[in-house]
Parts: sequence; structure tokens; C-alpha cells
Amino acid sequence: MSGTENHSRFASIVEAAKAIPSSFVSRVRNFSLIDFEESVAGKPGAKFLEDQTANKIVSYELILFAVILGIFGSESLDLVVLGIDFYDLFSIDGLLSMLSLNGAVHADGRVVTFSEAIIFSVISTIALILAWWITLTVLIKQTFRKSMSNALLGISTAWIIFIVTRGLSHFILIEADWVVVWANRDLVMMGQLMKEQMTQSPGSHMCIDVNDCYGINQNFRLWWTTYLSCALLGTAYGTSDKNPLKFVLGFGVLVTIISLLATNPTEVSYNTDAVMNRILICVAITYATFAASYYYSINSEEYLVNRLRSYLTIYAVSIFFFALIIMDPPEFVKKLAELAGGTPVQSFRDEIVAGTAVPSTMDKLAGNGIEASQWGGLFVNLIVATAGCVLGFGIGVFLAFGRQSDLPLFKVPSVMVIELVRSGPLICWLYFAVFMMPDLMDPFYNAEDIIRMLLMFGIFGGCYIAEVLRGGLQAVDSGQKEAAAALGLSPLQTKLTVELPNAVRTTLPSIVSVFIGLWKDTTLLFIVNILDFFKLAKDLPNTDLRFLGDFLEPLYVTAVVFWVFAFYLSRLSMGIEKNLGLVKEGGGEMA
Repeated sequence: MSGTENHSRFASIVEAAKAIPSSFVSRVRNFSLIDFEESVAGKPGAKFLEDQTANKIVSYELILFAVILGIFGSESLDLVVLGIDFYDLFSIDGLLSMLSLNGAVHADGRVVTFSEAIIFSVISTIALILAWWITLTVLIKQTFRKSMSNALLGISTAWIIFIVTRGLSHFILIEADWVVVWANRDLVMMGQLMKEQMTQSPGSHMCIDVNDCYGINQNFRLWWTTYLSCALLGTAYGTSDKNPLKFVLGFGVLVTIISLLATNPTEVSYNTDAVMNRILICVAITYATFAASYYYSINSEEYLVNRLRSYLTIYAVSIFFFALIIMDPPEFVKKLAELAGGTPVQSFRDEIVAGTAVPSTMDKLAGNGIEASQWGGLFVNLIVATAGCVLGFGIGVFLAFGRQSDLPLFKVPSVMVIELVRSGPLICWLYFAVFMMPDLMDPFYNAEDIIRMLLMFGIFGGCYIAEVLRGGLQAVDSGQKEAAAALGLSPLQTKLTVELPNAVRTTLPSIVSVFIGLWKDTTLLFIVNILDFFKLAKDLPNTDLRFLGDFLEPLYVTAVVFWVFAFYLSRLSMGIEKNLGLVKEGGGEMA
């Protein structure tokens, strides 16, 4: 790529950065109050509003009246129309009344702070103003005369939004006691046994007295996987066509939120400085790899960028297997660590606990890792869902081609596996993995429960992905197959380089839907007594007598966490679809 092209590329980035505030301003200028009002409340049916000027004046007056009702509340009015006392029907507290929650004392002694009261009041007031505005618009402008259904839909939707918004904000800011979550944030992330290895090791806040320490901190195993994942994230976004400022700012906001959650001093049981240092390492790795891959992308030909993306796919798969190996290393890894100068930590455990010896990373790597039976928390959900995606995709490709094969040796077993697995719910297969799979695997491999869950999620996801890919393979144009044959490609090369990429491109939304479904289905692990994120969150109230009855707070956090990951997967899929030309017609050449 020439210097002129580089200069033009950087110039376009600068223009895009300048266009962010200008585009926002243009959107604000193009905003039409009347159009928005008609979209939510319907078109006016009153004859005196046929004049556009009068219509706008009434709209502003209704907004002012709605603001007054939102601030002072409808209890300030005492309307009686046709014998109906509207004070009794619409007596709703306004901003001033809701602010009185400041200083309120709960039954357990907690006091509502001013910040909590003001945030709750402002959020509720905004939703209340919207509800009153739409209601008054429908009544005064008589939009029901144009369309009764639109008018009723607008009013009901507005009041449902108000009820839900006020109810959720009141629970989150006023009612809920989030100490149960703060006190167990590390527990739901990594599980009880893995938490003990961190909090009960020398140097932890929990080990004030050396005699209280009995663990060896091995959470470096989790951080190493996190570092590699950060490198993947930065490199992947660097090769995309997105505005770099969006990633830099967006990732900065994400890291800020994570840092605030991790270093909040409320009921903290670990060294926040050490965690913050590791978070900063993650930030440095992400931004460095993003800058390097972005620089490489703008200075390289398109085929080189595509080759880098293919390498990233292999790298992403390798991270999954690296996580499995580093958590519980096989013997050859331990031997390599010993050759590198490490001494197994188990051989001088007493000295470590007594505080007279500090093990190095190689010492820990040369010793025993964390067995799969000790895994827990969000890590289990992530590793199992990743197994469903990584192993599932590989199994799905094999089964999809097997089902399309003309050879009975491949076709019949593929059909049997697909139909058998898809005929039963996932929970049945999880019980199969717990009670029956050991009898099948023990002669070859004595797998623990979580490892069997990994395999079962991979098989289950693979069967569904196989059927999705089969539809994509059938949609591949026969002319492409003939062209591949004319170029001298073997059948295997044709399938892997021509048919499979086109099938994946066509079925990408469905494949991502399967991945999202597998991510959500990991919550079923608690039924077979796996200490996953959902089970630990559900049991948090039992961890301390102070938290008895606080069962809603952990469940709300669980819902938010699962939604965030599912939403990110869907947005990621939309970005890939856009790059492949799936959002418009004629995008096939981008495959």
C-alpha cells in the first residue's frame, strides 16, 4: 500500500472522528417533535388542530403540563368528571414526593442515601412525564378518532414502561441490599475451591495471621487465559473495518466498569491492588495488539488481512485448549516446567504456608494444577459454552458433510447421531453424561464431570450446527463446485475452501443463534450439581446469616451477566454479517 493511500486512510479516520459530534448534532436538528408524537400516540383527530402551528403549540403545552404532573404528582389535582374521582384513579407521586425517600430507614437498619433517592426519583419522573404526555396527547388531541388501536397501544405501552421502570429502579436503588453480591463476587467468578486458593494464600486480606493461611494462590492460570483472550480481542478488532475510536472508547468504558466492580471496597476479600495491576496488563495487551493489527491492516493487501483473520480463528480455538491444559496440566507440561527450573509447590507447601518461601510461577506450573472438579463460577459457564461452540462447530462440519455423503459408511452414522441427539432435550443428555458416559469412557479415559459436560455440549451443539450447515451446503451454487473441479481441486479441497465458507456465510445468523442458545443452556449445569455461575448465585443467601432472604439480588445479577454476553454475541454477529455483505443484496462477492 502506497504512502498516498496511507495518508488518505488516516485522513478518512480523522474525518470520521470529526463526523461523530456533527452527525449527532444533525440528528438533533432533524428531530421532529410532531413526528415522534404521532409515532407513539397517533395522529390528531381534533378539528381545531388542523393548523400545524396550533398543533405544535398544543404539543408544547401538553409537555409542560406533563412535566408539572411529573414534578408535583397527580395528587395535586382533584378532578371529578362525570362522577369519576380522578384523584383516586391517578394519585401518583411526583418528583417532590419521591425525594422524601432520602433518609428512609429499612427494617434491617439500612438508610436510603441522598444519591440513591435522587437517582430513583429522576428515573421514575422521566418515565412518568412520558406516560402523562402520551396520555394527555391522546385525550386532548383525540387521536383515538383516527385510530383507536394506536391510541390504546401508545397509552398502555407508556404506562407499562413507567410501572416497570419505577419498579426496577425502586428495587435496585431502594429495596435491594447488594452486600450479598459484593461479598461473593469472587465466589461467583471462580467457585468456592478456586476462591480458597486465592483468598487463603499468604498475602491475601483473609490471611492476616500466617497460621490462618493454607492455600497456594494459583489464579495465574485464569489470568494467563485472560491475557491471551485480550490479545485475541485487540487483534480481531484491529483487522475489522470499524472506526478505531469506537473500539478504544468502548473498551475503555468496559474496563472502567470492570475496575470499579473489582476494586469496590465493600466486603472485599482479596488484594484489590494485585487485581488492578492485572487488569492494567490486560488493557496494555489489548491496546497494543489492536494498534499493531490495525497498522498491519492499513498497510497490507486485502488477502494478507484475510490470512491474518484465518490465523486468528486458529488462535481462538487454541485458547480454548490452552485453558483446559493450563488449569490442570498433564505430566509432560509439569516436566517441562521442572526442566525450566521449577520445583513442584507441593514439595515445600509447609514453607509456603508458613511464609518462609514464595513460590514462582514455574514452581506452581511444575506442581499440581486445579482439577476440573474444583472449577466453578462463571469460568465454568464460559468454558462449557466455548466447548459447545468450538467442539460443536468441528463436530457439526463433520456431521453435515457426512450426512450429505453418498457413502453409507459416513452417511448412516451421521444421520443416526444427529437424529438421536436432537430427539432428546439437553438436560437428558446431561444426565446421560453424568451416569452413563463414565461406563463408556472409563476403559479409555477417566473423565471428571465437567469434562464430560464439555464433551456433551460439544456433541449436542454439533448436531444442531450440522443441520444448520446442511441447509447452507444445499444452497451453494452448483456452478461454484463445477468451477472448483475445473481448477483441479480435490473433493476435500472443494468442500473446505468453496462449499464450507459459502455455507457458513449464508447460515451465520443461525449458527450464532445456536451459540447463544448453548451459552444460555449452561445454566442447566446446576441441575446435575455442577457449581456454575447460576447455582452459586442462587445459593449466595446461604453463605452468611446476614444474607438470609436476599435471593433476588444475585438472580438479577445473573440475568444481567447472561444478557450481556448474549447481546455481545448478537452484535458481533451483526458486524461479521455486515463485513460479509449479508445486510444488503449482492453481497456474495464478499464471501
